[in-house]
Amino acid sequence: MARPPVNSSEKRIHQVNIRLTDDENEKASQYSTASGLSPANWIRQKVFTGKFPAVKLSPIDAALYMELKKIGVNLNQVTHRINQGDFPKEYLSHLLALTSLIDKILKLMTDDRQPDQG
Repeated sequence: MARPPVNSSEKRIHQVNIRLTDDENEKASQYSTASGLSPANWIRQKVFTGKFPAVKLSPIDAALYMELKKIGVNLNQVTHRINQGDFPKEYLSHLLALTSLIDKILKLMTDDRQPDQG
């Protein structure tokens, strides 16, 4: 069965060629692969939205992310209880340290797949 015809206003008929260094090409390939897109589609999405396309997480990363999310919810609940005066105030510094560690872990999980922003 043939593909339905593309509306002429949506048809991509113009081509733009760019030259990349080996390093730039490698980065573009890594980013597009991590996003599950072809390099052309990855570049197109970045150019026209101004945002980096979403990175597809592996099942292991997704499971780790969900576990970290659960831990974060628990920390948030404990923090609320401390702020209400239900726990000793000394626990607050430990909670802040744990929250910081979770933020660092999440950053490491996602930043290795994100291009430098500078």
